[in-house]
Amino acid sequence: MLIQTDSLDAAKLKSLDEPTTHQLYCGLDCCLTLEVFEELSALCTPAGQSEPEWPICYSFERALQAPALDMMLRGFKIDQYARYEGIEKTKAESQVIRAQLDELAEALWGKGLNPGSHKQLKEFFYGAMKLPPVVTSIHGEKKTSLNRESLEKLEQYFHARPIVALIIEARDLAKRLSVLETEISPDGRMRTSYNIGGTNTGRWSSSSDVTGAGTNLQNITPELRRMFVADRGWKLCGIDLEQAESREVGWLCGILFGDWCYLDACEGGDLHTTTAKLIWPDLGRTEDVKKDRELAERAFYRGFSYRDMSKRGGHATNYLSTPWTMARHLKIPIKLAEDFQENYFEAFPAIPRWHQWVAERLQLDGFLVTPFGRRRQFFGRRDDDTTLRKAIAFGPQSATGDRLNLGLWRIWNYLGPEVQLLAQVHDAVYFQYPDTGNSEMEAQYVRKALGCVSNIYFEHEKRVFRVPGEAKIGFNWASADPKCKLFSDGNPEGLQKWSATAPDTRRRRPDMERTL
Repeated sequence: MLIQTDSLDAAKLKSLDEPTTHQLYCGLDCCLTLEVFEELSALCTPAGQSEPEWPICYSFERALQAPALDMMLRGFKIDQYARYEGIEKTKAESQVIRAQLDELAEALWGKGLNPGSHKQLKEFFYGAMKLPPVVTSIHGEKKTSLNRESLEKLEQYFHARPIVALIIEARDLAKRLSVLETEISPDGRMRTSYNIGGTNTGRWSSSSDVTGAGTNLQNITPELRRMFVADRGWKLCGIDLEQAESREVGWLCGILFGDWCYLDACEGGDLHTTTAKLIWPDLGRTEDVKKDRELAERAFYRGFSYRDMSKRGGHATNYLSTPWTMARHLKIPIKLAEDFQENYFEAFPAIPRWHQWVAERLQLDGFLVTPFGRRRQFFGRRDDDTTLRKAIAFGPQSATGDRLNLGLWRIWNYLGPEVQLLAQVHDAVYFQYPDTGNSEMEAQYVRKALGCVSNIYFEHEKRVFRVPGEAKIGFNWASADPKCKLFSDGNPEGLQKWSATAPDTRRRRPDMERTL
């Protein structure tokens, strides 16, 4: 049926049946998209030429639509038994936690407590327990809050600590159950919608699929990944970029100031162990990498090892976190955070210089351009700390996203349909390849994919910069857990590090092969 849209008024639109309405809106969306494309084409067409010259990032993101759509259509196979087992286990754990919470709450105010009710929790903590209200500022408006951060502040009160811990655990279990019970497609696969242009940094975002089923696959927690499995006759491989954002920081410091100390630390082995040795020289050092790491794993403060502190504190400091903010998130004294940052900047003096350089570029230009050519204009107040932190994080995060996505596109373009892409998770890509049982064939698949991701490099004054990838292989998405920290059986079919010299001899269980 041909519809003349300019003759339709509101009354006629309401009288149309649902299929016609959908067709109408779909057509209008297409027309609007075409109009935008024509305007962009005119803006990007040089004088005297007939064809537009598209910016490289625009062309790149258009090219990424193909592998993104490929993953969206394929989806990720779900092991229904593992899913139902996870649902039952989570429900049982939740019942125990809720019973314990209600028991404590009844002892204090004579009734149970709903961990998801802000109103009830407010009455309980600030009324019955008479704790000082935790006030947070949201868009300049001060409100009493009981989100996770506020609850963690209430943990400082000894008598509230067990109740707060139970509430946080109950909420975590509720989130886990929500993912486990997410609707999946009739063919037993979980699908997602990737939004290529969903962020200002070039990193992808994801959400439920076009039918409303599925979920954000980029936020699946480690314990939930076990139900995501390779198809029958296939095997999973995941490649993640090693210390990518830290290396990007080191590269920027090197090309801007000629100071390669931080990048040398990244490329010299274990960055966090190296950082710990630089900041705390009294730890001692050996010529053995494993022994040095053992020294760095010694206890430092409240469950943190020296290496933990170097990792978390270094990441926060790179992105201009203040000692107060770092202390709050890591739950350490402010003086400890101040001392750490002082020692960190002394070990890597180019990092505060980089912070200052970003601030100057923000003030003078209002925009930044990454090594990959992605430009971002910052519209916030240029003298605001929030805008500055966004600008500092933009370079490393954007470069990491573009590096991974270029590797993903190469896998899709050069190895498909030999391998099948399944998921993109910010700094890692997952795909499946035929499980032939032949270790040489497996090595070929993994090496080719690693080459696609790792062989992306820049050069500056004869220095070559790459970010290496690490490959893990297995039959489900969760990591193998030989020490049984997360899974009671150790998840024997999970992802484990691939080694060219030690082939993976594992085979999928026959009962699993039959049920898929």
